[in-house]
Parts: sequence; C-alpha cells; structure tokens
Amino acid sequence: MIKSRKVWVGLGAAVLAGTGVGAPGEAQPLARGIEQAAPGEASAARHLVLRVTESHAGHAPAGDGEGEGGGAQLAPDLRLTRDLALISGHLTVGNELVEAGRWSEAMVHFLHPAEELYGGIAGDLKSFGIPPFAAALKVLAQTVKAQKQEAYEGALKTVRDRLAAADAAVKAKTADWPGLTLDAVLEVLNTAGEEYEAAIEDGKFKLVVEYQDSRGFILQAEQMLAAVAPDLEKKNAAAYAALRRELDELKKAWPGAVAPDKPVLDVSEVLGLIAKAEIEIGKLM
Repeated sequence: MIKSRKVWVGLGAAVLAGTGVGAPGEAQPLARGIEQAAPGEASAARHLVLRVTESHAGHAPAGDGEGEGGGAQLAPDLRLTRDLALISGHLTVGNELVEAGRWSEAMVHFLHPAEELYGGIAGDLKSFGIPPFAAALKVLAQTVKAQKQEAYEGALKTVRDRLAAADAAVKAKTADWPGLTLDAVLEVLNTAGEEYEAAIEDGKFKLVVEYQDSRGFILQAEQMLAAVAPDLEKKNAAAYAALRRELDELKKAWPGAVAPDKPVLDVSEVLGLIAKAEIEIGKLM
C-alpha cells in the first residue's frame, strides 16, 4: 500500500486556475500534465471537481492520500465498487503472469486482495447483503502457491463469480449505475497513477509489483467503462470516444505484465493522461 497525493487535487487546481477561479500560480505545481482546461472543457471540469469533492468529503489534504483500500470518507457504494474493482485488477494481472508460467511472481497479486483490501470491505459486504468470500480468496491463493493449474482455474472462476455477484448486488441498490461506475473508474485510475509513480525510481522500475498492480487497475478500469458503454455513448458519444482515446494512450505505459527495462511513459505523462481522462469523465457525469 502506498500513500501519495491524489491526482484529482491537481486537476481541480489546474482547472480552477485555468478558468480564472483559483489563485494565480496554484496550477503550475499541481497540474502535472494539464496546465489549464480548454474553453469547451471548463464547465465539465468544474462539474467533475464538485462531484469528486462531494464524493471525497473530508478527504485528507494533498500529500496524505491513502493508496489501496483507503477512502473511509467515500460513500459506501462507491468505496465497495472501487475496492471490488481493485481486487479484480489484482486478479487480472496475476492471471496474466500465471498464463506466462510466472507462478511465483503472480503469487503476491493473489495475496494483495486479502491483505490490503478485503478487511476494508467486509462491513460493506454485510450492509449490501453480499455473502463473504474471504475463504474463496484464500483457496485461490493456495492454488497459485501450489501451482496447480486445474485447481487454479476453478478457484479463479469461483472468485470472479463472487465479484460479479457483488457488483450485481450493488447495482441493484443504485439509482445511477453508470454514474457510480464513472466515480469508481476515477478512483481506480488515480490509484493506478499512484502505484505507477511508486514503481519508478531514477528512471527505472524498482518496484515491479507496483507496476503490475497499476497495469491490472488500468485494464480493470477499461473493462468497467466497456460494461456501461451504451449508456455513456447515449449521454455524450464524443466525450466517451475521447475518454477511450485517452485510455488507449495511457495503456501504452504498460506494454505487458512484465515490466519493460525502462518506462515507456514517465510519471508526468501518465498522470497527465489520467487528468485528461478525468475531464472527459466529467462530461459524462
């Protein structure tokens, strides 16, 4: 788990400064990739800042972000949807490593859900009437440790089925599922940016696990958007297309589950693309 400043704080300062609302000079140290909003983006960006601020009421100040599993101040449905997505992201990249025969390297990604995330959602699962699945996560990790392919495939399906059922339970109690999904995607993208930043030191990947975590989260964010694509395209087809383009550019930072010798995109480029994606998300809210 890492602690780092949330990208949306920088985006908010950049947008407000770029539209004449923020104090002069605030945007430059915080924007990290976006200096100001384009004329047609100001209202959408303002809406995004307001919505994110409401979702993060009481958020820690810049420099005190929470990393994976944080966010006690989030609305319960958003916190749960985000953490279910982070668990899925871990499983995605872990499965890629298993498929590549890198069982030992994959192991940590099947331990992280239980160690970093599950404890934080146990209460929310109960509140939403979702059966616990800690035992299923444990069994899955054990099959990876034992490197038993057939048992692994069955255990992975079990956990994925439980995650899908959990999402369905939250969806059934949510008036605006596409909107909640966008809020969760925003959280997942920011977490991916934090993990990517933590992975790099002196222009090289020093913490490969964090690189892999962030790849899994980006892929999961993409899947979440695809699941509500018809609703988003109906609301604002141009914004959804632009968001897809930003994600396609962003994914270039993660050419595979195995980290490249050096970053394809530096941290400022990755955070800048996330910030641009956030603006498009604002237009879809």
